Amino acid sequence: MLMHHLLEKIEQETWRETGISFVTSVTRLMERLLDYRDCMKGDETENKKIGCTVNLLNFYKSEINKEEMYIRYIHKLCDMHLQAENYTEAAFTLLLYWELLHWDERPLKEFLHYPAQTEWHRKEGLCRKVIHYFNKGKCWEYGIPLCRELAFQYESLYDYQSLSWIRKMEAAYYDNIMEQQRLEPEFFRVGFYGRKFPFFLRNKEFVCRGHDYERLEAFQQRMLGEFPQAIAMQHPNQPDEAILQCDAQYLQIYAVTPVPDSVGVLQMDRVPDRIKSFYRVNNVRRFRYDRPFHKGSKDRDNEFKSLWIERTTLILTHPLPGISRWFEVEKRELVEVSPLENAISVVENKNQELRTLISQYQHKQLHGNINLLSMTLNGVIDAAVNGGIARYQEAFFDKEYISSHPEDTEKITQLKDLMQEQVHVLGVGLAVHEKLVHPEMRPLHKKLIDQFQMMRSSLCHVSAGNNQPIRPIAVLTPVRNSSSSLSSQTSSEMGNVGNLLILADGMVVEHPEDFYRMQVSGSEPDFILSKGVAKKKGSMNNY
Repeated sequence: MLMHHLLEKIEQETWRETGISFVTSVTRLMERLLDYRDCMKGDETENKKIGCTVNLLNFYKSEINKEEMYIRYIHKLCDMHLQAENYTEAAFTLLLYWELLHWDERPLKEFLHYPAQTEWHRKEGLCRKVIHYFNKGKCWEYGIPLCRELAFQYESLYDYQSLSWIRKMEAAYYDNIMEQQRLEPEFFRVGFYGRKFPFFLRNKEFVCRGHDYERLEAFQQRMLGEFPQAIAMQHPNQPDEAILQCDAQYLQIYAVTPVPDSVGVLQMDRVPDRIKSFYRVNNVRRFRYDRPFHKGSKDRDNEFKSLWIERTTLILTHPLPGISRWFEVEKRELVEVSPLENAISVVENKNQELRTLISQYQHKQLHGNINLLSMTLNGVIDAAVNGGIARYQEAFFDKEYISSHPEDTEKITQLKDLMQEQVHVLGVGLAVHEKLVHPEMRPLHKKLIDQFQMMRSSLCHVSAGNNQPIRPIAVLTPVRNSSSSLSSQTSSEMGNVGNLLILADGMVVEHPEDFYRMQVSGSEPDFILSKGVAKKKGSMNNY
């Protein structure tokens, strides 16, 4: 009311524009300070406190340019992250202050917990601390450029003792990247709808980086615990105006997939997967989720022919990870993916999943228990034997589709190439499995080999330049030797599998839409159905 009254008072004044800008800034500051006060004085969770602080910190930086207050809130936020053991976020937060400083000898006064010192020494101390936090967060790729920055400074000063120390640390970080196991986090889109939410959340949507081992159901329970009055929305549709303006709290949560910007390194065959893994889930601003629908009449014989995908891409204000575990969505993009393009995406993603898993066993990142490898191989091969994405062949490889869709010729070839690649990867996987399998599990391995041979009923061999399938060719001849990378497997290791095309869908469902619904459901089913036969959840993630 006060701000509204002030705006009315300056309507007739000559300094109207300046006055309106000032009153608006004060209003926005008061809203953030009130949110901050309420979060700090109450028994609120760390996430709410961190969110309030990030909101206030950004305001001081971008809108009123109060550097001293900005730096104070940088350190408040850093301390909160350290208390929550968000070491990567703590590093990014402290990096904001480091970026304000220069490598100069200018004297600085005592400030916060910093003694009176030169700007150079304060920047050096901050750099060491940021590197330490990146190390604790296992984000060595972010620490390495800072090691080089320090090395350049030490070398220019002929401080060889410090130079030796920082070079050894940099080398240790490269070793950590290659030797230590890191989990790829899950990402979740969260919408906060209703007027009962704090200002910094109200009617906004965010993407959150989950904790280690945190899956959708666990994340939903955590969010509902933090907002006990909230009602969970059971659909992914955008809320209407009644929801936005109601005096209540509605939470809308579903999993999203990161869309990496660093595509170049991901396409390099010689780069180990444990290196690629980092770039798939870090420094990411774009995330997507899919909704299936049938365009036109639904094909009763093969639903994949008419199954389109509505793909929504969310673009964030800042990349993850950053100074917070979640950032606001600033833009949405919506496209429709054709049935053939969707088939390409499904097979391509399955190939990547297989390559990643097999590489982990090859490089002994996963020790002892090979159940996950057995289950994944069995899921893909068994699905091919029992139908699976053989329906892609029926939908896109027959004469009628090819003649009526000449514009899809290149995409059809791409799908065939991906299927040939999947045969190669499966052969490598079975060779690795044959090498690692315990003697007591030999019957299971034999079953996998037999099933692979049975795949001839769902496979076809497509000759170069010929769109017509001809008689399928068998078989896998496993050997005990495997090379260090998937890209360097020899033909002797693969036997005759290079001549096969796999039409395999590791996740077999009676209706294709069932797979996509799982992306937005609150929990995973214990069983899925494959042609009327119940399968345990362990095999549900094959496609």
